[in-house]
Order: sequence, then C-alpha cells, then structure tokens
Amino acid sequence: MLSIEEVLKGAKDFREKVNDNKKVRKLLKRWNPVIYFETKDSDIRITLDMSGGQISAVEEGHVGEPDLVVLFPTTENLSDMFYGRLDPTPMYLSGDILVKGHQADVIKLDAITMIIWPEEED
Repeated sequence: MLSIEEVLKGAKDFREKVNDNKKVRKLLKRWNPVIYFETKDSDIRITLDMSGGQISAVEEGHVGEPDLVVLFPTTENLSDMFYGRLDPTPMYLSGDILVKGHQADVIKLDAITMIIWPEEED
C-alpha cells in the first residue's frame, strides 16, 4: 500500500499538469469545486480545491465542504489516476469507482484526464 506522501506527490504532479494545460484552464475557467479523493483500502484522503481554471490547492485530509467525492478501490488506483497510468472512466462506469456529486462535475473531471492524457493511437 502506498503512503500518503506518495499519493500526495501524485496529486501535486496532477495539479502541475492541469495548471500547465491551456485547454484545461479554459475548460475550468468558471469551475470552482472542492473535490475529495478517498480510498477503500486506507485512511488516505486528498482534497483538490479548484479555482479560477486551476487546481489552487492540494491538501492532505478533508478541507472545506466537498462538491464532489470520489472513492477509489485502492491507493494504487488513485495514485495511478493522478499519474495518468489509469483511465478512471471504465472503473467509474463499472461501479468500481464511486462518485458522490453532480454529474456535470464528474464529466468535467473526466474531461480533464482525457485532455492531459490523451489515448495513445495504435
């Protein structure tokens, strides 16, 4: 199982990729949710605070009131999503990743991952 430090490192890398991408910043211009990420296999909790088209903060634990809560099966799944090694969409559609919040927020979060990690062509 990964440590909180390892998962936070991945979340901060994710923040950097999101904040450095013009398309994502434009998409997120007026999107300001607080997103909680949790895992079923640990007590790891990560908060992403979106503001002004960027991820303004990555913090350990639950900070603020969430607009979206995303529950991953394992810390490895969560870390892999932050690093782009895991496309969360199939796991979400199969019910392995649980999400509580507005569907529009889920779609935006999915769009972020699709933009910063486009699928490789064969």
